Amino acid sequence: MLIQSGILKKMTKAGRIFEDCISEDFISMRKMKSSEYVNYCWNKYKEFSKRKPQNNNTNGNVFELIVESELYRRSLCPMYLQAKVAFVPNVKFDVLLYSSEQFPIGVSIKTSLRERYKQADLEAIALKYVHRKALNYLVTLDIYEANNAKKKLERGELLGIDRIVIATNEDFDMMFDELMQMSFIQPGKIDIITAGNIVTK
Repeated sequence: MLIQSGILKKMTKAGRIFEDCISEDFISMRKMKSSEYVNYCWNKYKEFSKRKPQNNNTNGNVFELIVESELYRRSLCPMYLQAKVAFVPNVKFDVLLYSSEQFPIGVSIKTSLRERYKQADLEAIALKYVHRKALNYLVTLDIYEANNAKKKLERGELLGIDRIVIATNEDFDMMFDELMQMSFIQPGKIDIITAGNIVTK
């Protein structure tokens, strides 16, 4: 289902783990709140990891699949994964949506934060520099560091991130409530240069 939905182009290690230990068909799983879905999926993965320990990279990739599959379950599409944006150099966004009101919504997905919220904020600033109305969500499992980062956000120390979202509680449900109020489209093609006249020899 990960390939059929378009979330994966080809099967990966994280994809195999997702389908083996969480669900082969996440679409047909029972309806639950978004935070409940994350808790259910992550707990299944943690049980698997106790038997077969995984590295941090795999943890992050599985968590991304959990968040992306919930976006898909909620029909928040088109969804762009590992996406680059014109005029935002050297940044690859975990997930981008594009509002029908003509602005992008970035979703940065991190299992743990530590100092990584700074990277997410810089990426969000870069997106807002080009798209002033852009929204940026930072989604994490790291409750302690998320609460610390939220305080920094409240104090105005973070300039690009709009919301810091803990995926296992009501933060995540509120994020989806906000996103479900929007409609999403494929952005139009951007011309690098436009002009009234083009002068050539």
